[in-house]
Amino acid sequence: MISYIHLPIVALCAFILIAIWRLWVCIDRLGFMREVSRRAPSMFQGHLLAALLAIMPLLIAAVTWSGITLPHQTAPMNAYLAAFMSAACLGGCLLLLKNTGERLALSWAGSREGALRVVAMLRIIDAAELAYALQYVQARETASTGRVIDAETFRGVNK
Repeated sequence: MISYIHLPIVALCAFILIAIWRLWVCIDRLGFMREVSRRAPSMFQGHLLAALLAIMPLLIAAVTWSGITLPHQTAPMNAYLAAFMSAACLGGCLLLLKNTGERLALSWAGSREGALRVVAMLRIIDAAELAYALQYVQARETASTGRVIDAETFRGVNK
C-alpha cells in the first residue's frame, strides 16, 4: 500500500536539507568553516544530527513505497507505522532547529546573510567575553594594589 502522507513530510525534509546545506556552503565559501566549527561545535553537530533526522523520512518512504521486506520481518512495513516514524524524525529535526529560524533560508542570498549572522554572532560573543575578562582583571588589580593611577587625570610635575 502506498502511503501519500509521506509526500508532504518528504517535501518538508527536502527543504530543510537544502537550507542546512546552503548555510554551510556559504560559511565555507566565506572562508569561516574551520572557525565556526571550532568555536561553535554544538551548532555544527546539531545541524549534522538534524540533517540525519531529515534524511530518515526519505529512506523510510523509499522502503515503504518499494515494499521491501526488512530483515527479521515477514511482511513489508506497515504504512501507518512508517508515517508515524517519519513524522517523529521530522519532529526531532524541527526540535533541533528551533533556534535557527533566522539563519536558515531557502535562497542563496538568505543563506549568505545567515552565514554572516553566524560569524558576526561569534565575533560579538568573543568581544563580550574579552571585555568581561579585562574588567575582571582590572578589578582584581585594583583590589590588590589599593590605588589606581588614571592616565587621563595624572598631571606631571614641572621642573
